[in-house]
Amino acid sequence: MATMMMLPMLSGCGYVDYDGWDPEPPYGWDNTFCDQDLTGCWQLYQINSEYVSGDAVNFMQFNGDGRGYYYYYDRGYREEERIAYWCQRSVSGSSALQVNIQYEYGRPSTMNYWFTDRYTLWMQWRNSYGVQTYVYKEVPRAPW
Repeated sequence: MATMMMLPMLSGCGYVDYDGWDPEPPYGWDNTFCDQDLTGCWQLYQINSEYVSGDAVNFMQFNGDGRGYYYYYDRGYREEERIAYWCQRSVSGSSALQVNIQYEYGRPSTMNYWFTDRYTLWMQWRNSYGVQTYVYKEVPRAPW
């Protein structure tokens, strides 16, 4: 009986959802893992080499279990939403890492990521405007 109760906790990165919001990794993401180096709260510091401040700042909190929170401003109001995330090695055959982030109220995003030190997280992807590079710095806790 105890073994049967533990089975749901073994799937994915170990997260069990009890309220119905339980997204799945994107198609083709069969070898996902939870990168423990992402665990923590990260504040957006730069977008494409430009420093951000005020309402342009957002925060990503990765809980280490494939779930977390996205904190941001919307028309000056503080907002937060849940995220689910999955990591995998880049499909290009390089040693690069990719993360797919599913936002509770938005579309999923896939990006390459790396660290230049323990406290600096880089995320990069290509969209219709070209290559986008976001730099996050680790902060001690969520903003609100």
